[in-house]
Amino acid sequence: MSTRAGITSGIAALAGVALLLAPASALAHGLDVGADPNRPAVDYVGLGIRHMLGGWDHLLFIAGVVLLAGGLRSAAKLVSLFVAGHSLTLLVATLAGWQLNAELVDAVIALSLVYVGVVGIRRGRTGGEMRLVGAGVFAFGLVHGLGLSTRLQHLGLPDDGLVERIVLFNVGVEVGQLIALAVIVGIGTVIGGRLGNPRELRRNMFRALAASGLLAAAALALPAAF
Repeated sequence: MSTRAGITSGIAALAGVALLLAPASALAHGLDVGADPNRPAVDYVGLGIRHMLGGWDHLLFIAGVVLLAGGLRSAAKLVSLFVAGHSLTLLVATLAGWQLNAELVDAVIALSLVYVGVVGIRRGRTGGEMRLVGAGVFAFGLVHGLGLSTRLQHLGLPDDGLVERIVLFNVGVEVGQLIALAVIVGIGTVIGGRLGNPRELRRNMFRALAASGLLAAAALALPAAF
């Protein structure tokens, strides 16, 4: 195994071990603030930002999608599909009062990392099919939205002004996502020209992403099943 492959595999393993050892509050995606139905509506923007920036799974998924796209235009299309998916289920699930097992939803979200990683590895060999990739990103966006809704409902929501709070929370999520994207693109721009073999490194990064997703899914699903 090459040095780079060893490093990326090691990162994946450390991510899984960290999840196994992490306290419950660390897995709350920055929303371990307690339930308060009387919270001011404007606070939901900040909570949305905290959720996105504190959500390792969302951030890794977005990073993987950007890496998979290979260009800003393709990345914008894929991220737009992801936004459409999670915004739809966030609104519908919250209005309907669907509350799912947060840990199991997070485990499925972790599997979205496996999807991006596997597609990235295969695209390195076959070129892939962007429509199928877009469909997968949209589908996992729907799952991410269910996770967003479950976390949001755990905060405690009033009967009045519910739609307003959902929208403000989603605005915060998108602001957090834009911040994350800016950082991801910035890092990629800075280090992109300094890589000796960017194609092989990309494949190693996809391998690490898939391995991290598998480890994270196991770490999240096993406690939730008992």
